[in-house]
Amino acid sequence: MTKPQMAINGKRVMILGAGNTVAPLIACAKQMGHEVIVVSPYGDYPGFRHADIALFCDFRDTDTILRHARALNIDAITCTGTDIVVPTIGKVVDALGLPGPSYEVARRCADKWLMKRALLDAGVMTARGLLCEDLGQAAAVGQELGYPLMCKAVDCSGSEGVFRVDEPGSLATAWARSRRASPTGQMVLEQFLTGLEFGAQAVVEGSRVTAVYFHDDQTTPPPIPAPIGHSMPCTLAAPVQQRARAEVVRAIAALGVRDTIANIDLMLVGDSPYIIEVGARMGATCLPETISIFGGFDAYAATLALALGQPADLRDVTTGTANASRLLRSPADGVVLRVEVPESVSRHPNLHRLALYCEAGDRVRAFRVGPDRVGDLIVTGGSAEEAQSLAISLSDQIVMQIQPD
Repeated sequence: MTKPQMAINGKRVMILGAGNTVAPLIACAKQMGHEVIVVSPYGDYPGFRHADIALFCDFRDTDTILRHARALNIDAITCTGTDIVVPTIGKVVDALGLPGPSYEVARRCADKWLMKRALLDAGVMTARGLLCEDLGQAAAVGQELGYPLMCKAVDCSGSEGVFRVDEPGSLATAWARSRRASPTGQMVLEQFLTGLEFGAQAVVEGSRVTAVYFHDDQTTPPPIPAPIGHSMPCTLAAPVQQRARAEVVRAIAALGVRDTIANIDLMLVGDSPYIIEVGARMGATCLPETISIFGGFDAYAATLALALGQPADLRDVTTGTANASRLLRSPADGVVLRVEVPESVSRHPNLHRLALYCEAGDRVRAFRVGPDRVGDLIVTGGSAEEAQSLAISLSDQIVMQIQPD
């Protein structure tokens, strides 16, 4: 990855989050010469090791975070890889007049129904969906949309609170499970799309999309696919990517996203690209590294530049270093007895990164969603397919013994 340039005049940057996904952004900010304020609930999180100032605070405690932001006279506020902090970022952006997505934009991107309504109103290619207040209304919507369909908690991120419903008799169970996952208890029922899932990271300078990096996604099997890897270059045909880029630009405009790298989930249905969701923040599961390796830049440095109102100076890239990532996953809930990484993995010439987030004695969860990962690896290759195959092979060689609960 290209080394970020040191800032001539360091700025005071507030970053929300301190876990494994956010720690590289914090480290990059320090390397660039910025003073970094890290905000997170208390815990032994790696991002705190790079913090100039650590603030222990719930991400939803907007008033406290805003009070600290004012007192510290911050120049920027940002995050990566998680939706939960984006509304708080929007509140601070609005109050202090900083670059970044506003609170209304953050709400639209964090709430699946508000996002759905904005996309549909703008004519963006997306699945039809309706907000349902109770199970009776959901049953009527199910008849209108037809089965199978998706039942989604409007205010959960990733794959949490999302369930496929194959027939009317399964709706009540899915509804109850989604409702338990939702802080507000609101659900949207959505047309089920059958096709190929892929993704994009869109660079938004001001309100203008200056670059879109498409990537292939590897997911867990249905019924609820969760990302477990990404690869570049995207293997979709160039005309498909051109149509998808147009939909991405329309979606960004419909939602009002600005001054960030946005994470977009898409589905190719036939030869038509559909927008599934848009996050007003950069993606997780190694996506910053994946696009950086392919494009020859530092996505974390670009995110910081955009949050400071500076140009990222990035454009569409069609050729670059092929690479793939793979999440390391526990097969069961329990306690780690041992982790063994053979030399065939650690010394492989195409291994770009290997990160382990657990050791013997740690308690882990069976993989369900991205935060359950226990590590990850990134490899390069002669093609996206070659890199994918190698990532799977190397991850399969890592031995993780778990004492199940």
